[in-house]
Amino acid sequence: MDQAQVAARETLNEVADTCTDSGLVDAWQALVQDVYASNLDRFEPNELGDTVMSFGIQCYENLKSRALRRFRHDDLEIADAHWDIDGLRVGTPGNVLTFNFAGARFVTMKVPFSEGRSPNWDRSGDWDQGSQVRSEIATENSNVLQYKTPAPGASPLFPHLGSPGDVRSFMLLWAGESSAALTAGWLGIPILGETPFIAHKRLWYDLEPDTLVTQKSTPDRGPSFDERPAARPAVALKEQRREGQA
Repeated sequence: MDQAQVAARETLNEVADTCTDSGLVDAWQALVQDVYASNLDRFEPNELGDTVMSFGIQCYENLKSRALRRFRHDDLEIADAHWDIDGLRVGTPGNVLTFNFAGARFVTMKVPFSEGRSPNWDRSGDWDQGSQVRSEIATENSNVLQYKTPAPGASPLFPHLGSPGDVRSFMLLWAGESSAALTAGWLGIPILGETPFIAHKRLWYDLEPDTLVTQKSTPDRGPSFDERPAARPAVALKEQRREGQA
């Protein structure tokens, strides 16, 4: 195994352990579970014309807004869902959901819907086709590790002569089943080359639907708009004048 691969895996394991011990992985899992279950429940491709793209966009927007709420202890999230993790910072620079913790940066990415909870780690590694932030992270990691991934099953053309540095930018990948509200999450190190990740590690994998946090996570503020009784308009008919009346 190349020195860069060894360094990447060691760093990934250390960071994953830190995130787990702090409770951050549990926080991520609960957030993804809530968002995915809600959106899967209202996904109606036949009746409403929903698409995989619209589903992914809705999930991402919900993740952004609800992560910020939980981090800020917003009353729109129940108190039990609020995050109390020392050193955690959550923001959306460039409209990208970003977590900063323990000297590391994490951005989110949803596994393609068609892959369910079995990501194709050997897919094309062309980050230029994705978001600018992901491309920048992959470039940064390649520079830090002085490495690019070879094609699946192949070995690097040249031995690693440098001393790989410490990776500080990671990707939180998450996925869900198309037929059930079951999710999974991984931590990965994106990089340039023939395959998109030099290392990845599973953080959670739901086994039973009843382990999900599927209850409503917004405090009861009365019925929703479409649940309210319809107002009765106060309409009075104008009295018609009879012929001969002024």
